[in-house]
Amino acid sequence: MADVRTPLAKLAPGARTLGEEASSYLCRVRRLREGDRFVAFDPEARTEADATIDEASPAAARVTIGELRPAAVVAQVPLVLVYALAKGDKVDAVVRDATELGATHIVLAPTARSVVKVDDAKGAAKVDRWRRIAEQAARQSGRSDPPRVDLARTFAGALALADAEAKLLLDPHAADRLGPALRGKASFAFAVGPEGGFTEAEIAAARDAGFAPVTLGPFVLRTETVAAAVLGAVRILETP
Repeated sequence: MADVRTPLAKLAPGARTLGEEASSYLCRVRRLREGDRFVAFDPEARTEADATIDEASPAAARVTIGELRPAAVVAQVPLVLVYALAKGDKVDAVVRDATELGATHIVLAPTARSVVKVDDAKGAAKVDRWRRIAEQAARQSGRSDPPRVDLARTFAGALALADAEAKLLLDPHAADRLGPALRGKASFAFAVGPEGGFTEAEIAAARDAGFAPVTLGPFVLRTETVAAAVLGAVRILETP
């Protein structure tokens, strides 16, 4: 069962009692029993270790953690996604897909045409949810470094968090294509707008922040499709 993986904060060798979430995943969802092995990884430290179930309990499993080693699978290219808040479960899906496609930082941002508005009281709970989704997606995809997830107060604030060599804003009306802008760059940041698109003022603000508008071509894509397309393009380019 060594292909079973779960995130554990402050990973260290030795005996440990797991919390309910990890215990339930290992012992109820994956049905591990005493003596079964799994891989534990620390998202912050980027370390991992083989571990053994000593006492199978879906509420408080007892395990033994082996020696730590550097995480085998982590993102190789710094990749920031600035994504406009969307309705329904679209953000959940984008966070999941972006994690699986190697994003290292996801910044959710309010924009003028965003339907969803998040106040401070609900924002913290939503960020916690998105971070859990990122950890779950990292667990499923085999990486040990789920992306950092932030919720910016403003679109300008989100742009300021995007540190990359190539900063690109996806705009279906842009004159330049995405492909040439990806070549020869070591890090990337993409800004993806809401269904109604960015306003002219937001595009101007993005330009001032160093973002160059680019297009994927003549087809109009849903925002979640755009996010997957651009991140997938980077993955293809970085694959030997």
